[in-house]
Amino acid sequence: MNRSIDGHPLTIQGTSYTEGLGAHAFSEITYHLGGACSALSVDVGIDDEVGANGSVVFQVYRDGTKVADSGLMTVDQPAKHLIADLTGGSEMRLVVTDGGNGNNSDHADWAGPLITCR
Repeated sequence: MNRSIDGHPLTIQGTSYTEGLGAHAFSEITYHLGGACSALSVDVGIDDEVGANGSVVFQVYRDGTKVADSGLMTVDQPAKHLIADLTGGSEMRLVVTDGGNGNNSDHADWAGPLITCR
């Protein structure tokens, strides 16, 4: 996962992250794992740049199985730490939904990721 390319750091409730991925709801990002990875550890939340709006749900899938879910998150919440079991998976999908109320201000951050692979 690369650093921000828009010139702004990923920031969730005042905490900045130098590594991660910013997305907008609805999004799906797929990574090929080839069965070589065992876990994803990541902080998730809505980026501070959106002000008072935004609500999303972060989900991690190993192949077709959901292995982590943040539940509904809003802009006024601190980052939530997710750990996803990727053991034996061929691919990992990072999914952000709109939280059920449209995608206005749904700037979702996958911050400080650590993928454990052999």
